[in-house]
Amino acid sequence: MSSILRALVGAATILVVSAAAPLSAQSAPPQRFAYVDTRAILDQAPGKAEAEAQLQKEAVLWEGEIKRMQDQMSAMITDFQKTSAAMTTAQRDKRTKEIQDKQGEFQKRNDEINAEAEKRRNEMLQPILDQVKLALEDVRVAGNFDAIFDVGQNATIVAVNKNLNLSDRVIARLRVLGAPVVGTPTKSAVPTPGAAKPSGLPLNTPSGIGRPTPPPTKADTNPTKKPDATAPGE
Repeated sequence: MSSILRALVGAATILVVSAAAPLSAQSAPPQRFAYVDTRAILDQAPGKAEAEAQLQKEAVLWEGEIKRMQDQMSAMITDFQKTSAAMTTAQRDKRTKEIQDKQGEFQKRNDEINAEAEKRRNEMLQPILDQVKLALEDVRVAGNFDAIFDVGQNATIVAVNKNLNLSDRVIARLRVLGAPVVGTPTKSAVPTPGAAKPSGLPLNTPSGIGRPTPPPTKADTNPTKKPDATAPGE
């Protein structure tokens, strides 16, 4: 083979390799991404409004029980302050311990109420979250998206094509799926007659679409001041 022929063959080989490289790189389809706002989705999720209404209804009983404990504690301390001057030191010490024991008893029950309220909240919210997860996956698969991001959980997008917002699609899919079935409360979650919610019981947007984690805001966990064991006239 002449030197000229070898040069032509080498040049042709370089051109083929060069042309093949971009074709290979372009063979994989580009990844597709989109986003949603779970706050907007949860606001319109079927069953969410009904769950909130049911929680508020059950919470009235818990709140009433907490208020009765606070009132009883206040009455005990007021009575102590009025009568302590006529008591002996031993009587004041005994009465002070009784009040402190009762306050500890009320504190324990207050914590139990908050735990029961949070458990019930999870029971009501989890089926809705599961439904949202299902709708998100349905929309992702139908649109052949590689990932869907959530801008409702303190995520910031400084610039984006709003056509990539799939929130309305997910809401539409949720309406097709319908409201989930929410189980009845367990025996431990049923409030005793006469109580109500710790503040903050209404459904809040969960962190992501996993299990709800934010604890409810507790009711006043120290409703009354402990009586001063030192009373006038001691």
